Amino acid sequence: MLKVVFFTLLCCFVLPFRAQQLPAPSKKLKAYIDNKQFYAPGVGHYTEVYIEIVGHTVQFVAAEKGLKGTLLIEAEVQDSLRKTVFSDHYTLDSPISLDSSQNNFTEVLRIPMPPGIYQLHLSLTDLNRDGSIISGSFPIVIKELDRKLALSDIEFIEFAMPSTQEDRFVKSGYYMIPSISNYLSEQIDILPFYAEVYNTTNDLILKYDIINSSSGELLSAFSKMDYQEKELVIPILNQIPIENLGSGSYQLRITAQDMLTKDSVVQYFDFERSKELENAFDISSMVLDPSFQTSIPPDSISFYLESLIPISKSAEIKTLVEVLKSNNPELMRRHLQAFWFQTSGTKAYESWLQYKAQVQAVEKLYRTNFMKGYQTDRGRVYLKYGAPSSYVSRESSPTEYPYEIWTYNKIGVYSNKRFVFYNPDLVNNNYRLLHSEMVGEIKNPGWQLVLSKRNTVNGTVDDPNMMNVKHWGGDSNDLFRQY
Repeated sequence: MLKVVFFTLLCCFVLPFRAQQLPAPSKKLKAYIDNKQFYAPGVGHYTEVYIEIVGHTVQFVAAEKGLKGTLLIEAEVQDSLRKTVFSDHYTLDSPISLDSSQNNFTEVLRIPMPPGIYQLHLSLTDLNRDGSIISGSFPIVIKELDRKLALSDIEFIEFAMPSTQEDRFVKSGYYMIPSISNYLSEQIDILPFYAEVYNTTNDLILKYDIINSSSGELLSAFSKMDYQEKELVIPILNQIPIENLGSGSYQLRITAQDMLTKDSVVQYFDFERSKELENAFDISSMVLDPSFQTSIPPDSISFYLESLIPISKSAEIKTLVEVLKSNNPELMRRHLQAFWFQTSGTKAYESWLQYKAQVQAVEKLYRTNFMKGYQTDRGRVYLKYGAPSSYVSRESSPTEYPYEIWTYNKIGVYSNKRFVFYNPDLVNNNYRLLHSEMVGEIKNPGWQLVLSKRNTVNGTVDDPNMMNVKHWGGDSNDLFRQY
């Protein structure tokens, strides 16, 4: 599963207002990407790729009854032999906007894919603005779901209703809009989700639990249980009341257990819940600290404010983006100062200077010709978790892409967590996160296949080394398992 990927490219932005188009500061076209795996008897395995386009970064133009944006979507999927197994390109119109506000809008790609390791290449082009194109390449792992009791990925739902129509948003008789964000604000009282159970031979017990990610504690007050008669495919559209769930990082756990054989299968989904920054500080009335503010160069305020994204929670990022959109230097200064007073109290200034030094170091080490240091995967991980306890770098290998393995002896309550970064492009400094053992990060059980794809034919998730040609110099697995 892709988790959530956020990719951007600099491009011009024009903010429309009703039937007019008004010039505005340059913006980046932005989109959030996620994917979930499902299975349909008689059809096979497939993945759903969700694309949430950030509305205010799209060029809207006058259309019938309002304003409309239009994007060109190009998608290609390659297997481990770089053979194209899926390709599509088409235009996507946004919903009609009646005024200058442009909400985010979502697209779903449903792609048939047998079990294996794949690479998705995705490109978005704003057809109303020259040169506004963003693209990315992401690994996809398809597991076998057709041979024994199995669970699909868990999908968070923004909206759902019964439907008999044929539509890309309809699945198992429900019209569903996926929620790509894994953040739930404290104003949300329920946790809605969707999943599917496959290959049942007897009736099932379905258990839904919430686990505190930091402590591992099962929060029994939020647990639910259902009984389900056997079916070839059992759709699960359910919700858990969470009005009494406080701020923190959590996991939703779904367990399907065969009532006769007691065999069971488990699936997890990580999510966050926290207060918004404004609930703790009245930013508009905050008095600027002269010593704090002199440490922020006038031409770098937006740079340092945006650099807070790697260490911010989802709600804080949403507010931060709105402040950046305002293009108001004083508001940005207040927001940056409020962030550190909220997180560090009386040590706000010292904490800010330490983080500023880290941002500058990340900029020197990891920036590329099109991404700032904190926007890269290595930069984000460094800023979020600190410097690794140890790391291994391989810039060249006979059969593997350039890669780095970072090891953290301790991250909060977790021990011995590792991150694998790789550079499939070979031409820039943009090492991407391929696999991690850390909760909430990308987990790719077939990471070795992806890393050595130039010398690998497709295997399976159960046996990622199946048909993998033995080769000299491919020592990433040994290095990964060293402590």
